[in-house]
Amino acid sequence: MDSSDRIITDSTRATSTRVQIDADLGQIVMLRAVAETVALIAGFAVDEVADIRVALDEAATCLILDAVPDSQIHCEVVADGFRIRVAVNAICGSDNPVDTTGFGWHVMQSITDHLAADHAIYDRELGGYPAAVTFTQVRRVH
Repeated sequence: MDSSDRIITDSTRATSTRVQIDADLGQIVMLRAVAETVALIAGFAVDEVADIRVALDEAATCLILDAVPDSQIHCEVVADGFRIRVAVNAICGSDNPVDTTGFGWHVMQSITDHLAADHAIYDRELGGYPAAVTFTQVRRVH
């Protein structure tokens, strides 16, 4: 847990929402709607919300494209009046589903304040490689 995660977790005004969808590109709209709603309630500006949506789209798309068949995408959105953290998790078919050298990763880096991709070793019980993309965006003072 980095310091921004700890601050969000400790905040009494934090909002936390978890969503689970089928690993299907057509379902990303649900993730986007949830993250957008949480960000707006937390007081993020419309342009900041647009950046959050773009980053979430990139993260979810990357994981969905490599997700094992008939699996789920899990997304957690935690926000307070200062920052938002989005974590997207999936069970993937390859051991490194996130291309951290590609254009999509570069876009996510440029519009978020903290970005990380993690993956674990093959989990026989889950039938794939657990993977996650997490990003944090700090609310700008207007």
